[in-house]
Amino acid sequence: MNDTLSQPMSEKQIAILKTALDHDGKVSKTDYDQAWSNYQQCIIDKGYAAPTSTMYANGIRGTITQTDVEGRGDDVFQKTQDDSSACRLSEYLYVDEMYRLSLGNPNLYSDRSEGLVDCLKRNQLVNPSYTAQQYEKEFEENGTVYSKQLQQHSPNEAWNLSKEAFSFDFDDGQVQYCFATNGLDVKTWGPESDEGVWYPFRTNNQ
Repeated sequence: MNDTLSQPMSEKQIAILKTALDHDGKVSKTDYDQAWSNYQQCIIDKGYAAPTSTMYANGIRGTITQTDVEGRGDDVFQKTQDDSSACRLSEYLYVDEMYRLSLGNPNLYSDRSEGLVDCLKRNQLVNPSYTAQQYEKEFEENGTVYSKQLQQHSPNEAWNLSKEAFSFDFDDGQVQYCFATNGLDVKTWGPESDEGVWYPFRTNNQ
């Protein structure tokens, strides 16, 4: 399939995936970190500062790159997004997906809510009777409460109040780990969040 991709995988990413196939489809933490390092180097080679990400338990990285080009305009912003996407596809994306799924969704539920709830149950973070449908209802209620609370509170206060719609502690590290391993970068959801913001033109990014 790699030959048909608009942005083919690099030989380095392919090698990591082949190694995983030889180990029951599991990507090692070492290879996961190496793929991220390869992605960062690809970005650096294009003349930018190394990309950043949100971080979760066990060294899991978030899936969203929030980019701040500091007023350089839409064309520059789009160029950085395109370059970042090309490097991510080439060096990191498929390793990242494979690694996260093995931890947060080992049963490979195609429905993200099912995978999330399964992770919450396996880690005893919700009642065994908790369902994906219940989570989706609570997620919808979270949005409704947030909109209502905005009429009286600041965005950050409204967000904190809206999280009470969930049956679990939204800010618990293990809960957020289940979100992250199922591709939901919840640390970026807050209205005033500056988690994982990438400044491509700052040389002091970590």
